Amino acid sequence: MDDGFLSDVTRWAGLRVCLGGRSWKAQSGPGVWTGAGGGRMLPGRRNVYVLLDILCVSVASLPFIIMTLVNSPYKRGFYCDDESIRYPYREDTITHGLMAGVTISCTVIIITSGEMYMVFSKRLYSRSECNNYVAALYKVVGTFLFGASVSQSLTDLAKYMVGRPRPNFLAVCNPEWTSVNCSGYVTDFVCRGSPANVTESRLSFYSGHSSFGMYCMLFLSLYVQARLCGKWARLLRPTVQFFLLSFALYVGYTRVSDYKHHWSDVLVGLLQGALVAALTVRYVSDFFKVRPPQQTSKDPLESKPSLQLCESDQNHFGYLGGS
Repeated sequence: MDDGFLSDVTRWAGLRVCLGGRSWKAQSGPGVWTGAGGGRMLPGRRNVYVLLDILCVSVASLPFIIMTLVNSPYKRGFYCDDESIRYPYREDTITHGLMAGVTISCTVIIITSGEMYMVFSKRLYSRSECNNYVAALYKVVGTFLFGASVSQSLTDLAKYMVGRPRPNFLAVCNPEWTSVNCSGYVTDFVCRGSPANVTESRLSFYSGHSSFGMYCMLFLSLYVQARLCGKWARLLRPTVQFFLLSFALYVGYTRVSDYKHHWSDVLVGLLQGALVAALTVRYVSDFFKVRPPQQTSKDPLESKPSLQLCESDQNHFGYLGGS
């Protein structure tokens, strides 16, 4: 090969050569060899991506966090003859603790077992330097938390900005009727009930139980649809999905029967949770992404790369090389 050509090439800071059909770059300074399509992610870049994911989830949670800390909903008035807010107070059938326990338990069990099945059956792999299972679990959990943050933030924005009274508002507020002028729309009144309960009774629109429950259960249902793809799961898959969605609907029904929400609050909550779950799975996750088959290691003699210059690496004479 012509020595002048080689001297021209080696003067570049980076030497690009085609190794085994792939484009690789050897940097003049200390660094790591990275393939242009199959290499592992550099540790520094991976840390930046993780920090960016955490930042995005935190930003999506900001409305929910701020509204909860301020805890000051819009104070609506009422009409004395409004029968929709005269229902008695009842305890929750599905408490906040029970709701959190069921949704978190289902999420942990389904996602951890689903990713374990996919990774150890060689259906799912990652180019990350860390364990394949940990990398796969990180992606799914991160996607779930991002969607949950968006759903809860949208719910709390509506709750605190609209301030719709719950069906049991008058029973919780227990206003001093002697000082209430019922000739029109009542805005000047004093509640004798617990301030915390009165504040909570102004957060009817829309149902947080319904939106969060539907988000979690539809997200998990779509996850099951993507992961349980074997023939053996032909009936198991829809059975699991049926129970997940049934729980979400049951939660919504109890919010109406417990006089905690109007039926329209529950309907909007279910629709919002379903919409956020569908959009998260469609545009954020890679559940239904068609993955190429995992590359298997070949015999060293068969995979030994041949050294040839790329067409883009011609010298200044326009020749690819000479002998």
